[in-house]
Amino acid sequence: MKKKIIMVLLFVSLICIQLPSYSVYAIPNKPLPHSKVELYQDVFCSLLMPYIQKSVGDYYTKFLTDVPTVAPWDIDILNVERPDGYRTFFFVIKIQVRPYVGPHLDVGIDRITITVDGIGEVKVTKFEHIKSYYLELPPNYQNIIKKNITTNYQSNITK
Repeated sequence: MKKKIIMVLLFVSLICIQLPSYSVYAIPNKPLPHSKVELYQDVFCSLLMPYIQKSVGDYYTKFLTDVPTVAPWDIDILNVERPDGYRTFFFVIKIQVRPYVGPHLDVGIDRITITVDGIGEVKVTKFEHIKSYYLELPPNYQNIIKKNITTNYQSNITK
């Protein structure tokens, strides 16, 4: 009986050794802390921040009296492409952001597509609003929701 238990434990340990192990930080789109990739991503996001913030502000001013903020450390880079081929300098960047108001109260999730060309021209080419949270703000932040939005929302619920 002891031999069978030892054999099973040996077999299980051999299988476990063969399985790939993943770092806690091996999450897609999240570089390792203090790495060059993280440094470059932070520079990259910092340079794009005015365009990101403007597109978020343009969208949310229809619904809120305060313009939400996007935290540069909370930008998920979904994809970066060179559609014109290797070593060309036209890039299509797709990101996801979680704008917030006040003490980091999320108001939504948005996907933004940005193009950058080799001479420094940056354009937001697509803004997709994925999910809204602004109607779920706590009572002390309900005053920033534009009135016509809550009225329309309430009338849609009662129908």
